[in-house]
Amino acid sequence: MKGRKHYLYLALSVLIFFGVTTAANAEEPVSGMYQLETVIVTAHKSEEDKQDIPASISVFDATTMQDFGVDELETLTGFIPNVSIDKIQSHAGQIVFRGIGGMTNMNRIFNINVDGVTIPYSAIDTFLDVERVEILRGGQSSLYGRNTHAGLINVITNKPTPEFTFDAGVDYETHNTWKMKTAFGGPAGDKHAYRVALGYNSTDGYMENDFLGTDDGARHEQISGRVMYDYRLSDDTLIRLSLIADSYDGGFDEYFLLERGIETTTMNNEEGKAKGHLISPTLTWKTKVNGLDLTSITNFSSSNSQTVFDQDFTMMDMMLFMYDEDFNTFTQEFRLADEASGSFKWLAGAFFMLEELESLTDIGFGNDAGMMGMMPGMNMIGDGTIDSQGLALFGQAAYTFWDEFELRMRLRLDYEHRELAWQGRMEMDGFLIAPPQDYTRDDDWLGVMPAISISYAPTEDQKIYASIDRGYKVGDYASNQVDISAVTEPVDPEYTMTYEIGYNALLADKRLEFRCAAFYIDWTDMHVSVVQDNVALMQNAAEAHTYGAEFEARWRPTRSLEFFTGLGLLEGEFDRYGNHPDGVDLSGNSLPNAHEYNFSAGAVYRHPQGFFTSVSANFLGPKYMDELNEVEQDSYTLVNAKVGYIADHWSFYLYGRNLLDEEYLTHTFTNAGRIGETAVVGAQLSYRL
Repeated sequence: MKGRKHYLYLALSVLIFFGVTTAANAEEPVSGMYQLETVIVTAHKSEEDKQDIPASISVFDATTMQDFGVDELETLTGFIPNVSIDKIQSHAGQIVFRGIGGMTNMNRIFNINVDGVTIPYSAIDTFLDVERVEILRGGQSSLYGRNTHAGLINVITNKPTPEFTFDAGVDYETHNTWKMKTAFGGPAGDKHAYRVALGYNSTDGYMENDFLGTDDGARHEQISGRVMYDYRLSDDTLIRLSLIADSYDGGFDEYFLLERGIETTTMNNEEGKAKGHLISPTLTWKTKVNGLDLTSITNFSSSNSQTVFDQDFTMMDMMLFMYDEDFNTFTQEFRLADEASGSFKWLAGAFFMLEELESLTDIGFGNDAGMMGMMPGMNMIGDGTIDSQGLALFGQAAYTFWDEFELRMRLRLDYEHRELAWQGRMEMDGFLIAPPQDYTRDDDWLGVMPAISISYAPTEDQKIYASIDRGYKVGDYASNQVDISAVTEPVDPEYTMTYEIGYNALLADKRLEFRCAAFYIDWTDMHVSVVQDNVALMQNAAEAHTYGAEFEARWRPTRSLEFFTGLGLLEGEFDRYGNHPDGVDLSGNSLPNAHEYNFSAGAVYRHPQGFFTSVSANFLGPKYMDELNEVEQDSYTLVNAKVGYIADHWSFYLYGRNLLDEEYLTHTFTNAGRIGETAVVGAQLSYRL
């Protein structure tokens, strides 16, 4: 049945493509009247037309995100072929690109760039006042470095403008949810400009606790802000200072025992908490040196996150998991580029990083812990610090020959020195009951990430390409563990090799955009969990592969109407995984947290008099939630709709998400799971100048 569904959605996508192509060509073309806008992206660290990128890239601008109610990463990925979120809680999750990223990791991996900077903070209101979001599938390590071996989210925010602008909006939704955002800015003198964006949201959430008698287990409150100031010294020189700040606080009572089925109620005796904050200033300097573009980006990010949850997921007082993390990162990047028109373009850069991760893991055993053989009142604590110093050199060269062919080559050398200091201890009522265990070590890792692509442009608006990329995930320490046996050995880097062929085109007088790609990924030296002497360790113990295809189409038949569709097909399995903690050989098992397919379709209509409507449906195929393939999430469909009226300075909308009220899992912890967002209806009022 699984294979039949793949062929069914493939056939449906092909029919849609040929159908819209025929209809578009049948209509009398009027040059420029219905054409899709040219989309300029910075996916490869320089500005270029999206159609010229020899890679799988999806781009959502602010208008499209507003049209379909996309205001967070989880709702966006539903529209992107072969990209999904393994969402752990309201402010944490892991992005899964083409099956890569859904494994349990030792420490967090961040692959979200905001205005050229990787922000090491999962809870940021990423889509506050954005211009566009670029989603790149396939290895991006040759330009972006470590931990982008499967893909990257590139967020571009709105910049200060020469005229004053203002917009604000407020939403009210099911579950007593409020969302408020505003952004404004403009000139502050001949050479100065500014922009300010503020956001606030709060909700009671959709989880209830039958044991505690509460109905706000997934509650949260978040305040976000961004300030940007531009000083233009000359036509060629810009200095930009920006500051991102964020704070959130909420509950963490979202997991229920899977044996009870998928539901919105828990029986946990502790409601838990999830809170954190971030401050991240960035200084960007752009100028020209002898006709070359010089860019400098300096960033410092300081964040904290705290998590507390009932680890036994029952009304019994057995285990409470507490985690506190401080993350401080300083990065400096320099880029020099020759982007002038011509047959040869190049970019070269250097990157420097200082990073400190301090983590405190505390597992407390309650009054009923004796039922599981543990001492009531005892705490097992792991206190770890990882200091990292990194240096990278990278570059890209693109050569166009015979007018129709382009060769691109990229290379990045990533060196990183890491030092671990860890202490494990056992306490009772705050007093040591055994001597503490201390462990230190340091390691050096060097990653070499080449990439090459060749493309052929039969016409100005069509491109066929083939590429090979080597991806890299840095080595790591299990500093967040409480048993020294799990800490004493690091894992070496893991790698992916991505082979891809694709086709990008603007057809039907540029009213139809079509993109497709086929890929194969070889994944080696994977970081996985293994067992030695009854202790779960992380090792480079597995190999896997994924392969599949992706299709995207967007069609504007009239000035007011636009359609889109997207399809992702994916197969992925372990080639080798013989020492899992459960003592079974998982070779041949499917990769976890990766949908076998996802198909999206939708339309948006704007009446000349201001009436607006949009509708979308995301069909997500089955996936296994764990490496053992014991917990499977069946396929499900998310239907969203939005209607409203748009005037010159204000707009009003009614909308709904998950209108079919589908029940589905977003994450599992062994015997417990988390349900996705239930049906939501809401209203939005906005004003703009």
